[in-house]
Formats: sequence, C-alpha cells, structure tokens
Amino acid sequence: MKIGLYRRLPWALQVRAVRHTTPNFSVGTLALLTVDGTQLLLVRPTYRPGWLPPGGLLRRGETAVHGLQRELHEELGLVVQVAEPHRAFLDVRRQAVTFLSVAVLPSTALPRITTRELKDVRWFDVDDLPPLPSDFSEGLPPEDLAAVRAVGGQSSQAAAPAAVSPARVIGVAPR
Repeated sequence: MKIGLYRRLPWALQVRAVRHTTPNFSVGTLALLTVDGTQLLLVRPTYRPGWLPPGGLLRRGETAVHGLQRELHEELGLVVQVAEPHRAFLDVRRQAVTFLSVAVLPSTALPRITTRELKDVRWFDVDDLPPLPSDFSEGLPPEDLAAVRAVGGQSSQAAAPAAVSPARVIGVAPR
C-alpha cells in the first residue's frame, strides 16, 4: 500500500491495515512457584509431553500479573500474589512472547488440578528438575532458578526479590 493512500484512510482503517499486514504474537505467562526456594511446582499438561511451570495465555487487555493470577486460580485453585515478571522471552518462530514471574506460596497452600488441561501437578527439588520438553523454548536458565532460591527466605506470598531485575528479554529463540 502506498504511504499517501494509507495516510488518507480513516484511522480505523489504518489500524486494520496495520494489523492485517504485520505479524501477530500470542502472549503468555508462566509462574515459578515455590514455598521455601528449594522446590518448584511444575504441571504436566494433557496437550503436550513433559513437565512445565504453570501458566497460560493472556486475554486481550490483561496484564501479565493478572493473567497469571487468573490462570493459577483456574488451573490449580490457587489465589496467589504474583511478582511483576522478572524475565520475558521472545520466540520468533512460534510468534510468542512469554513473561515469567516468581511467587511464594504459603506452606498451607494445596495446589489441586481444577481443569482438564492438566493431568498432574508436583513439587520438584530446584536442583533436580525433570527434563523439560524439547519444544519448551523458554527454558529455565540459571537466572530463573536463582530467582526462585532468592525468595526462599520469605515466609508469605511475595513480590519479586530485590535481586531480580524488572522484566527484560534474556532469550530469543532462533527462527
């Protein structure tokens, strides 16, 4: 489309033209849930193999924190104060952006499966995690595990530890 023609379009048509001609990305969020910094809660979804941190896709207009709180409640029956994301991951091939947040659960919290999307939920030692699925491009780099360990000294539901910087992109999957 020639730029002169584009500029003469009404604003609503300009927005539609841009949305139609640019790539769309899905936006998701994952939780690194711990009680004491030594264990990490992982789920086994029904729709893909292996163990993953719990989370899901954001709804239109939803923040990463609110979307993650909603997903944790819908999938595991948990009401959790979630920290602002400490990491964002861009996967150009899948056209996806994923935000990762750390949260501390009270020791009395009992995660339970409340959706057909999950077939199991389990605590794993941070130093002995199961292999992640090969298509889980977000991964769990040392920075994520350090963030989980850092909140270990906090006894209540927590915000991000001071040692964790605000969300930043630290990984980009190859095309």
